Amino acid sequence: MPGLNSDDLKHRVDALQLNVAGLFKLLGSKDPDDRLRFWEILKGITTPAEFALIDHELTAMNALVTHAEASVKNVMAAAKMASAPAKVISH
Repeated sequence: MPGLNSDDLKHRVDALQLNVAGLFKLLGSKDPDDRLRFWEILKGITTPAEFALIDHELTAMNALVTHAEASVKNVMAAAKMASAPAKVISH
């Protein structure tokens, strides 16, 4: 997906993995296979959802910026027309 920083997302996924590992410790899960299986299921569910959410947010932000840019251009054009000397039409 354009505009996404994969390194930043990797750090977020790694941080989530550490948080899940901490949760396992709190819950008392001692079987490493169960922890890995749960992590793979969780990662498989959340990672695509995070990419979709980020893609949606970036698309929305880009649309807002594009709209704001067009509005500013229109205001600048209107200001330029308002400050131009009036033409007098004589017959």
